[in-house]
Amino acid sequence: MKKHKRYLNGRDKQILAFITRYRVGTNELLREHCFDDDTGLRNVDRVLRRLEERKLIRRTELDEGKSYYTMTRRGLGLNDENPRTPKLPTEQTLPVYLAIATYCVENRLKRLTKEKFVEDYPELTRPGKGNGNYTLVEDDGVIKLELLVVDRGGAAHRIRTRVRRLIAQRKGMPHFVALMQAGKFRITVLTATSEQQWKILRRIGNSFDPIEVTAVVIPALKDLLMLRKK
Repeated sequence: MKKHKRYLNGRDKQILAFITRYRVGTNELLREHCFDDDTGLRNVDRVLRRLEERKLIRRTELDEGKSYYTMTRRGLGLNDENPRTPKLPTEQTLPVYLAIATYCVENRLKRLTKEKFVEDYPELTRPGKGNGNYTLVEDDGVIKLELLVVDRGGAAHRIRTRVRRLIAQRKGMPHFVALMQAGKFRITVLTATSEQQWKILRRIGNSFDPIEVTAVVIPALKDLLMLRKK
């Protein structure tokens, strides 16, 4: 794979790292995270096209003129001696991936990959449980583990049930329980509208104290839920 690393500059590597971390990337998200503020989308597209021509990333077209990028086996092989062929996002998982990427970019956070989370926090993991949608946030000088949950438009009471289930799944792990009791575990629901945010927060209230449960509006999620592959 050494030959494929040739002529990759720092920005190229940053782009590949972003898409690997979030499983997808768009030209808007990559411009925000990897390019100077005054860079136009045309220049971003030119860089992405070069990486695509080298078969390091794959472009998938959506309706309404949208598209997104994923890693290829060759791209993953730059940092992995035994790369796997990455699974393409489905119509169900794509909005989830992009909503999480958007939230992290907007708040200057980093999603902890499943591999990194298991490596760094084995005491907080359990086989068969999702370990891929965490990030670390600082709140009044306290570092908290944040679990990101994407609302795909369900009723608020269903979101509450989902949150309860996520908490119950972790109550069998003593280190996780200690984290919860110390107020260092937060669940953040990413939703599409202010109205839905209000409904979620009203339904949840303080019922999960000392675990903080909050909701954040990702306006782009409304359109993402409607996108379809060509």
